[in-house]
Amino acid sequence: MNYKDFFSNLGFNFKSDLENSIMEFEKKENLSKKLKNSVLFYKSPNNTNTSFYLITTELSSTEIEDIRKYIWNKNDADLIFYYPDEDAKLVMFYAKYSPKISNEESKLDTFSTSEKDLEKIEQIKLWKFDSGVFWLNYSKFITKAKYKGIDKELVNTLNALRDQLNVILSKLILDKRECNKTVQALIDRTLYIKYLEDKHIINSRFYDYYFKDASLNYQKILENYSDADVNKLFKIIHEIFNNNLFEQPTIDDKYLTNEIRNLIATSFKANTNSGQLRLFDFQFDVLPVEFISYIYEVFLSDKQKENGIYYTPKKLAQLIVDDVINEDRIGSILDPSSGSGMFLIVGYQRLLEIAKKQGLEPQDSIGKIKFRSKLLADNIFGIEKELTAQRFTIFSLSLQIFEGIDPVDIKEYITNELSQKGKVELFSGFSFFENIKQANSLNILEKTFENKQFSYLLGNPPFFKIPNTNEYSDEISFLNSYEVNQVKEDKKLIAKNIVGTSQISQCFFLKIKDWSNENTRFGFVSNSSNFYNDRSESFQEYFYSKYGIEKIYELSRVKKILFEKANESVIALIFTNNLKNNIIEYYPVDLGLFSEKPFELLIIQEDKVVEIEQKKLIIKKNKLRDFLVGNLFDINLTEKLGDNKKLIHSYSSIGRGFQIWGETARKKEFGITKEMWRSFDEQIKKTYLNRFIKKFFNEYEDNTYNKSYIKPSNLKPFVKLPSQKFISDLSNFERPISNKETYLGSKLMFTRIGSKLNCVYSSDNDYFDFSIYTIKLKNKNLYYLFQAILNSNIIEYYLDFYLRKRVFDSFSRIGNEDILNIPIPKNLDQNLIDKISNISKDLTERKFEFSEKRQELNELIYELYELSYWEKQRIRDYFLPKNKIGRKKNKLDNYKTTINEVLSFYLKNSITIEETPTDFNLIVMKISLNSNSDTPKADATKRFILNEVFENNPNGNFLASQEKIFGQDCVYIIKEDINTNWSETKAFEDGQDILKHIITSEDGERIH
Repeated sequence: MNYKDFFSNLGFNFKSDLENSIMEFEKKENLSKKLKNSVLFYKSPNNTNTSFYLITTELSSTEIEDIRKYIWNKNDADLIFYYPDEDAKLVMFYAKYSPKISNEESKLDTFSTSEKDLEKIEQIKLWKFDSGVFWLNYSKFITKAKYKGIDKELVNTLNALRDQLNVILSKLILDKRECNKTVQALIDRTLYIKYLEDKHIINSRFYDYYFKDASLNYQKILENYSDADVNKLFKIIHEIFNNNLFEQPTIDDKYLTNEIRNLIATSFKANTNSGQLRLFDFQFDVLPVEFISYIYEVFLSDKQKENGIYYTPKKLAQLIVDDVINEDRIGSILDPSSGSGMFLIVGYQRLLEIAKKQGLEPQDSIGKIKFRSKLLADNIFGIEKELTAQRFTIFSLSLQIFEGIDPVDIKEYITNELSQKGKVELFSGFSFFENIKQANSLNILEKTFENKQFSYLLGNPPFFKIPNTNEYSDEISFLNSYEVNQVKEDKKLIAKNIVGTSQISQCFFLKIKDWSNENTRFGFVSNSSNFYNDRSESFQEYFYSKYGIEKIYELSRVKKILFEKANESVIALIFTNNLKNNIIEYYPVDLGLFSEKPFELLIIQEDKVVEIEQKKLIIKKNKLRDFLVGNLFDINLTEKLGDNKKLIHSYSSIGRGFQIWGETARKKEFGITKEMWRSFDEQIKKTYLNRFIKKFFNEYEDNTYNKSYIKPSNLKPFVKLPSQKFISDLSNFERPISNKETYLGSKLMFTRIGSKLNCVYSSDNDYFDFSIYTIKLKNKNLYYLFQAILNSNIIEYYLDFYLRKRVFDSFSRIGNEDILNIPIPKNLDQNLIDKISNISKDLTERKFEFSEKRQELNELIYELYELSYWEKQRIRDYFLPKNKIGRKKNKLDNYKTTINEVLSFYLKNSITIEETPTDFNLIVMKISLNSNSDTPKADATKRFILNEVFENNPNGNFLASQEKIFGQDCVYIIKEDINTNWSETKAFEDGQDILKHIITSEDGERIH
């Protein structure tokens, strides 16, 4: 069977699905000829990761390796199908494996085109690629150990080259900063030249004209020519391409030693001795240009990463740009913290897409270059404090001009210009380099782009607390002097009146007003704490009252696939200057089945969107944090709980323990000043701390060390574990706490960090550090009751959903104010108080284990708070330990009963519910809304149930992890096989959601 018949039988259309593609191999003409009219490309829908190349000519093993390397570099396909002739087998390769992986190891499967493989061939039908169901059968074949994306491989390769250059140049350039600048310049110039050579923009004619040797290339100049010739090449490229990367910094000839030149030249050769890739393995003529921005990570210092400076992945930048430039309107773009330029690159690509759609871009290659250069110069602007990042922004944007343009046209143009005029002026007409400023956006004296307003403002500003050091003098001046366009109590506000905890990202959100007008659209990444932290309330008040928010993407749960090393969670915001009756679309983005490598999909599920009235944020009826963990049902429950009295009405004092170690303690004990301490390395600092601990803590109690030291690990619910350390005088420590009563007598102790309070009532004298809070009550008879309440599920639920900070980050915590706002029942039923207090007392005296009384105690406390059945069940289900259901079908009975009750109340016809476990650790439940439904049954052959669901509902996207697929007269619910997904609470929520889809409103529209 020929390939056209074979793929047509699979459902592919050779006019719309499979398009002819060209692969050129300059140094391998025979391979290029073989591939002519023998390469087709299938581009998959978004978020299915099923694009593939089809190769239909006979190839040798080496030629297959060359094609795999080419496609790996191009990074636009996930698979390669090899179908050389009618009698051969169809071979399927995984396209994302490194070229160092053998052809045999890269095979995912082999198909016979005969009838014996008909069942297997079913797995590669068109609809499976369109829906993503293809991966149902094949993801398990992908070995993560073999997979490393080309972006990561390129960074690793350049890291090795950078380290080697640093070793040599650090002996010649003693100033570390200057050495780093020279290393970077050598690397980015090398990459730019490799790009021009791989594209054949500079070629034999170029080298013949300037060096009188047509056989030359960059590698040969490095190996055989002098240091002056290397600099001569840099100067020529600067003159032709108007690229200031080759002008500054000047690299002295004496630094271009034989050793340096040979090291760079070696990177252009294949590495036959190890699996380490070199620049030789990367083809810049096909490699996506935006990967250049990723190289920025090579040059980021550990300090910068600690300070919240990260490369923005393209998928996040694309999401934001698509929302911001949501109409086909070309306009100016500014990124005030441009980093390596990802937002500007994606923004420029969007403007170019609009220009093409509107027929503005010329058809000829030279006309395209002139048009694109002007489009860049007129519309793309950036500000970046770090020189390294600014250079990569310029580098990445300069390459965008050449994307999709036939290099032959450029090559011939340059050749003709040189022969006729002796110079090339193509790139001199418009220059965008001056648009990308190395400057500080927060400098209030040197105001970059002053009085200029932009159509679009995009970015991912750094997020950290501004240190009080000379290095950040501009930022400190901004805090102290920048006037905000907001009058309060007849006084003009300055930045520090609004910015919480000196957070630098909040400063950017104030500053961007200066570059905007009433029509400007904004899209920014922000640290979540700006909008969730109580210490940023003034900033939140400013933001909500000054900007009209359209969308918020809550990205806390997916930060590991966006920012691998980030400690803090982030959100993405789309907003304008127009504050009306804004309804914010809030997307709680979650990890899906395919969020891990190699897919790392960022899935935005439209059916999970929550609508928030911005005016409720302004008047503080809601906080954005309310929507972080739960949904509207949880918000309603926390609001009900919040209507009770607060703990603040029942306490007499609240306090924290002492701080062990700090500047005062160091100076008192060792005479170490702040300046001295900063100069010490980590080992010396650790030594001093150990000496301090050894002196002031003892493992045994005696007449001197007579105070038991309580750590958070000593506290468990209702129980204080024996102390392992003892202390003497509190005055030895950093902050000893002046109110000694905090430690003495009756009190409730609990931990401020972690997922549980671990509350303990103690009447002893206990000494603890600042990781522990303590509360003393006005009414001493309520200690056992309050101990039970603070250890209850209801309070842990309330804290998680409403009060706890950094829920998805390291060291989630609560503060004093949170504790005092814990709800206490309005009406304390004495009978319930007695029962709860008695159990609490028994647990404190260790008559029972908490596990023995936990359920009984929680049920009594539910009654004390007067919760309904569904409110109790919501909290019970929240604390369900996660378990797989598997074949235990009875575990789904409560879910099925509940959803049946919810739906049947509104529907005339009876419904039927059936379920089955299936591949991918999923459960599929089919709810038939019509007893005569002829759609696929859930108990069909388990291996193919998902195939049937998606084949009958072709618009469904399997990789997007859709929970509900609505058929003609049924609903399929597809969720992971985890009991928390199939609880009674989830059944109630799913039933409500289904009703919104199937019950129409008066105008005939579906209710959403």
